[in-house]
Amino acid sequence: MKLKYSLLGVGLLLVGAGLTPAVADTFRPERGVRCDDVAQICYDRGSPSVDLTRQYFGRDAARALRWSMRREEGGRYDSVFYPEPGVRCDRAAQVCYNRRGDPSFRLTRDYLGYDAARRLERRSGPDSGFSNR
Repeated sequence: MKLKYSLLGVGLLLVGAGLTPAVADTFRPERGVRCDDVAQICYDRGSPSVDLTRQYFGRDAARALRWSMRREEGGRYDSVFYPEPGVRCDRAAQVCYNRRGDPSFRLTRDYLGYDAARRLERRSGPDSGFSNR
């Protein structure tokens, strides 16, 4: 019984500190690429990539991604995507938000490209909640 409560305590401590095991479910095999181990999908600058998914997860994962993309409207994914836990990117607005919900130059640059990050930087004033993290 003590073990059950101690594991629960450790889990709550990790969640409270923002160190959930989900962070380990993604990896970056190369610059601009993030792969999700659980979903078995790789993203190239925030967009799902069949080729990179095949390279890192195999033919079956690539087929599943291709099929899923075809089911979406016109083969497009929604404009909002979540490249890592707590991070939200909006392709339509060309901005990514950090874990606190603030617009982030670095995350926007990593997932939507340098041009989108520069536009965000120009739009953001000193009181806008803009973050470089």
